[in-house]
Amino acid sequence: MRTLTPLAQLPRSALLAALCLATLAVQAQTTYRWIGQDGKVHYSDQPPPPSDTKEVQKKKLGANVVDTSGPSYESQVARKKSPLTLYTSANCIQNCKIARDFLKRRGVAYTEKEIKTQEDADDFRKATGIEELSVPVLQAGSKAEKGYEENAWHALLDAAGHPRGQSKAPPPR
Repeated sequence: MRTLTPLAQLPRSALLAALCLATLAVQAQTTYRWIGQDGKVHYSDQPPPPSDTKEVQKKKLGANVVDTSGPSYESQVARKKSPLTLYTSANCIQNCKIARDFLKRRGVAYTEKEIKTQEDADDFRKATGIEELSVPVLQAGSKAEKGYEENAWHALLDAAGHPRGQSKAPPPR
């Protein structure tokens, strides 16, 4: 028959390791992230109010865990400084699809605006400074590139600070 070793006889390192593991288990908690009706992102250890939410994520986070599920800091800064707008039209099928696929591969968030009316065309001209209605057009901040050309679009996005290969970009708005 074996006898159990009293706690006092255990090596200090084993006792310290057991205490550390117990502390980590206690520190783990559920964190909620949601986007409110006002469009702002909220974080809390309490569930969000049901009337104020568009999208809710529930995560189990421990003391040594960093949430990296969203866009990188570099992407967030670029989005604020130079938001991306893709201008399209109903008759732009193949080239606009290629442009969307490029932006998806690049991993950037963008807003797509379809030019449907004369007012849309006027807004397009005012925003981009381009007189000719030829789409697709990619606008990054105040600069725009007319027509899809991969190297030119990469250069535009690079200059605007949008990092390459961010696979966690939100879908187009």
